[in-house]
Amino acid sequence: MIALVVGVVVVLTAANVLENRVINMLIMVILVVGLYVFAGNSGVFSFGQIGFMAIGAYTTAIVRIPPDTKEALFPKLPAIQLSPLGATLLGGAVAALAALLVAIQLMRLSGLAASLGTFAFLNIIYVVASNWSSVSGGSTGLANVPQTTTKYTGLLWVAIAIVIAWLFQLTRQCLRLRASREDEVAAASVGIGIYYERIVAFVLSGFITGIGGALFAEYYGTFNPDAFFVSITFLTVAMLVVGGRLSLSGAVVGTLFITAATEGLRRVEQGVDLGVVTIPARPGLQEVGVALTMLVVLLLRPAGITGGTEIKLPRPPRARVAAARVVEEEAT
Repeated sequence: MIALVVGVVVVLTAANVLENRVINMLIMVILVVGLYVFAGNSGVFSFGQIGFMAIGAYTTAIVRIPPDTKEALFPKLPAIQLSPLGATLLGGAVAALAALLVAIQLMRLSGLAASLGTFAFLNIIYVVASNWSSVSGGSTGLANVPQTTTKYTGLLWVAIAIVIAWLFQLTRQCLRLRASREDEVAAASVGIGIYYERIVAFVLSGFITGIGGALFAEYYGTFNPDAFFVSITFLTVAMLVVGGRLSLSGAVVGTLFITAATEGLRRVEQGVDLGVVTIPARPGLQEVGVALTMLVVLLLRPAGITGGTEIKLPRPPRARVAAARVVEEEAT
């Protein structure tokens, strides 16, 4: 998956796609992977993960804005400034702590009730960020955050997020969580602690999503609460569902697919001259086209592009022969 993301970045760079679109894609990969860690493994959709993105972004901004700027524009903020790495990790840690506090209550719920609870959490974060002017800047937001996120730091954090999600899949906690996803009653009947498994996944998901928020703050430099509400929430959910919500590969592929479709439609929307045929500018084509693309994919592939399975690299012939011999020897 990491190689796939790197390959897409190389292709987009060669195609002269603006760097800001590449970086935005990398941030979205992190957010969708974070959503997958909980929703994909537990089967409970969370509509509140972007709340952790907001917490990570605001935490990072508070400790990255230069002290002189704080004194002039945000006098009530602490006069502390951390390095980009320290601020990013702090953003992820605070988001994970918030996820723990939320999970202690919400993970007692299941199904639609739990999903609505997470959306209520997102609303709380949005309202607090819009009105806590002394800390969040209110509806105006925060500004003058040093812009240190590049496509290389984005790729590094994407690789870290994918590795964390992959390693979590190998743990006993995740296997028990997946068992509850398939049949919650049967899992509980054999002693699987659904409550505690969900808390672990929710906290880890919050950490990864908080990292995405931190990179967002360190790239755009200026943002307000509107950046962390309904639009990006449903975009991340759509990316995960289109790719295949039951696999890490689906989270990555869905994000790359929707990003590529959006970029292609954006260029067509501005008008295309092919020499023989000229397509005039069509405002709004991007939004309509992406919606239709997602609809077609879900109609043809209800389980997503990957079908909910992990993409595996084909083994070379020698490896397949060796594996077959091992199976034969074990059988005899």
